[in-house]
Amino acid sequence: MGLSAENVGKVLTRCPNILSYSVEDKLRPTAEYFRSLEVDVTVLIHRSPQTFGLSIEANLKPVTEFFLERGYSLRDIATMISRYGALYTFSLPDNLISKWEFFLTMVYPRSELVKFPQYFGYSLEDRIKPRYEIMRKCGVKLLLNQMLSVSEEDFHKLLKKKTEKMLDD
Repeated sequence: MGLSAENVGKVLTRCPNILSYSVEDKLRPTAEYFRSLEVDVTVLIHRSPQTFGLSIEANLKPVTEFFLERGYSLRDIATMISRYGALYTFSLPDNLISKWEFFLTMVYPRSELVKFPQYFGYSLEDRIKPRYEIMRKCGVKLLLNQMLSVSEEDFHKLLKKKTEKMLDD
């Protein structure tokens, strides 16, 4: 799959059970599936080897269909999975759908998810909703990754800075 010996070691450390996956029944078909989406399989297996343990029919195709049905192109999906390999490891009914529905209530263009698919990795109740509500009440707009990926302290510093900038303008 194009991994260096050093990266093979990293993959095995992160996901030792990958050794138990059948090359013919699991690894090769999964690699071919992601190649059909024009995903760099070498990068994907390095960053998210657990993705290769998922069922193509039960896990991978439904997630791809989910995003296609919402207007994303195959190129958008390939970008998302390349940026955040764990995207396909999330449950569609228990994670992706509820976060998608909340995303639609926010003031972001859909393209923000292509730029920051890690959105789906944050807790809806503990991180996304509270931070969005605070940001909304302050009347400022942060990029999705600014709102979610920074520490609690940095989030509040950023809000303060943006609020002060608005008052100065």
